[in-house]
Amino acid sequence: MPDNILIPTDFSAVANYAATAGIALAKIFKARVHLLNCLEVPEAFDDTAEFKQQMYNSKILLEDLRNQHPDIKIQIHQSGGRLFETVKDFVGKNKIDFIVIGSHGTSGKNEFFLGSNTQKIVRMVHCPVLVVKEPLESAHFKKVVFASGFSEEDKPAFLRMKDLLSVFKPKIHFVMIHTGSVFDPPVAVSTDAMESFQLLAAPLQSEIHFYKDFTVESGIRHFSEETDADLVVVSNQIRHPLKRIFVGSNVEALVNHSDIPVLSLDFEQEKMAS
Repeated sequence: MPDNILIPTDFSAVANYAATAGIALAKIFKARVHLLNCLEVPEAFDDTAEFKQQMYNSKILLEDLRNQHPDIKIQIHQSGGRLFETVKDFVGKNKIDFIVIGSHGTSGKNEFFLGSNTQKIVRMVHCPVLVVKEPLESAHFKKVVFASGFSEEDKPAFLRMKDLLSVFKPKIHFVMIHTGSVFDPPVAVSTDAMESFQLLAAPLQSEIHFYKDFTVESGIRHFSEETDADLVVVSNQIRHPLKRIFVGSNVEALVNHSDIPVLSLDFEQEKMAS
């Protein structure tokens, strides 16, 4: 389970949803929370007095968030610069092992930093990233969709997910999306692969599913909505283009469009951990 949870915030509504979710998870995991506000100053900006005022206002809001949760270990941090670069650096220096961040998704608002930065963090930061767009009814994830190509390379990421979520004792729905492409694997081969993941999932309950849709991203999203899932988990892999399922635009599109929370497990991080 994670020891240090990073929650970047710009104090927008979706950032507050993420903060609430991250702090709730910290209570369950008995983890320390790091609240981070990054002021992304425009290049032509040279008003030092205004910047100091923004930093002061940010500190007041961070302290207010911390004071609302006296039972949680919360550290507050401020920084200037680009958010995704700041987060990447912060993760390495502070032993962060879990990130919870909000996203405006397809309704992104340019005046806020969350949005496109969230996709960059998912793509570039080697750490599990939970993306939240709506208020969570509960931080106890009971119905989880794990979407994958179900190769051997996906197993470390799945075991990482199982370790993270075992406290909730969720039912896991393994799903493979078929798009009618020539690259869709045979059902018999896919079934064998998915059943090997079921063995890894024990003693947790699990089911395997095949779902047809036009794209991988829309298939995951539609299946998760029909299943009434609490959480969608994907292995964010970097592999040969003909073999990869969830990489680059697919993961970012899912993060962008899914109203259900998405947990992205970075393949490079899992490879280093194993």
